Amino acid sequence: MVRKLDRRVAFYTKKVAELYAIHPSKALPARYKYRSSRLFLYKALLHQQIEEAGYKR
Repeated sequence: MVRKLDRRVAFYTKKVAELYAIHPSKALPARYKYRSSRLFLYKALLHQQIEEAGYKR
């Protein structure tokens, strides 16, 4: 289970880095339009899975 969580954390970290690597004055590409909201949902589910695995925040 720890390995699965490690992969999920790595995926989330990579996607957040990709999103915020774009300069704020530049327009986001069309595929990034809803990425922020999807990442927030993914983060909430990730925290839930971490707590279910027995880890504390």
